[in-house]
Amino acid sequence: MTLNPYFDFVHQFFTSYGCAILEKSESHLRVQLTSSMDEEIMNRPFYWHYMTKMNRPGDPMQLLFTNTSHSKEGGIYLHAGTPKLHTIYGAAIKKGKTARLYEAVEQPLQNRALCPWLVVNIHLHYRGKQSKDETLSLGLNLVHGTLLPNMMERLWKMEFEPTVSDYTFPMTPLINLENAYKRIERYVEGYVSSISHDWATRSLKHLQEEKDLLESFYSSEDIGLEQFTKEQEQIDTRYSPRILMEALNGGLFYISQKSNSYVIKNLAAD
Repeated sequence: MTLNPYFDFVHQFFTSYGCAILEKSESHLRVQLTSSMDEEIMNRPFYWHYMTKMNRPGDPMQLLFTNTSHSKEGGIYLHAGTPKLHTIYGAAIKKGKTARLYEAVEQPLQNRALCPWLVVNIHLHYRGKQSKDETLSLGLNLVHGTLLPNMMERLWKMEFEPTVSDYTFPMTPLINLENAYKRIERYVEGYVSSISHDWATRSLKHLQEEKDLLESFYSSEDIGLEQFTKEQEQIDTRYSPRILMEALNGGLFYISQKSNSYVIKNLAAD
């Protein structure tokens, strides 16, 4: 639509969540917000609280985005530092936490079943003397329980839609989501247990060295008890080795039997 990449992102975001595009050109984009989108990004909590209390529908706002800061129509100049753009980024991340998607299948000769997978992208935060992060993308088949790593890479080239293609139907999961997620958690725990813990050993050694040094200052009365206690807590926080697990996002992906066989066969590649 325009050379401004943020226009395309904003256009796709709002249309994906049911907001009407009233006007669009290379220089501007006018959007009619839905009530829910207005509540989420326009920071009018008192207005919407009043509308709800009065049992009235409310009047969602319109937004005008422009490609320049000198637009005669005013509006929001859309660039990397636009505050409203960052608000929209936050909403996109929040809404993107979960998804339910179906593989796009060309019209088959007969009805085809789509197999459900729970896919969870997990961030591991390693904290200690040195910090690092690692992302795991795990998929669990909700029919036969196969668990695969690098799941998003396996799904990357497939096309998905928010609705089921004609002549296809989603299979009923045999493993419920709670048990499936627990299996994924156990896999992550096993993975963490299997990797080298040299980094934790080094962190513990450095932690003890820092505590010994602090003890020497306290023993020589260079610092008082209050400061000693405070700095000891800071040392523990900074150097105690730990691994934090954060579920970034996830969803249910329904894929065809052909694609199902493909992703499982590629297990050997890992």
